Amino acid sequence: MFRSDLQIVHCIKMTTMILSHYKNIYNQIRMNLKESQHVFIALNVWSSSQRVMYLRVLIYWVNVKFQFYEHFIEFTSLNIEHIDCQLIMKLMKILKNYVIKNKLFKIVINNVSNNSILKEKLEKIMSHCKFQWDRIQNFINCLIHIINLMT
Repeated sequence: MFRSDLQIVHCIKMTTMILSHYKNIYNQIRMNLKESQHVFIALNVWSSSQRVMYLRVLIYWVNVKFQFYEHFIEFTSLNIEHIDCQLIMKLMKILKNYVIKNKLFKIVINNVSNNSILKEKLEKIMSHCKFQWDRIQNFINCLIHIINLMT
């Protein structure tokens, strides 16, 4: 084999190992979430000096043995246009992938101006899914977000 062929094979092996590692973590999180009653999600959205929007998602829960869990589950860039739709799509994908729609208790969000749109749309989507979700009761704004950033 040529050197470039060996590099490609090595790259494929490394990529496979990394994907396998993250799949194991994902499966572990899903298993641990089965033991929880309520799940909190923290959404942090901010823009860089280059005007690129970023989303970071953390998930928190306590299992039946009162063990606290916190996991970083998403970091992605967002398109500045239609950011509210992107946030809803990301959030719904997380709820589906981690099977936590019925366990979602609170969402902690930063003080981004489009959060009111996010709250309204999420309430409508959740009601279509036959899940009671109140945008006033189930969102925690700014102060908790600031505390979350400090930890």
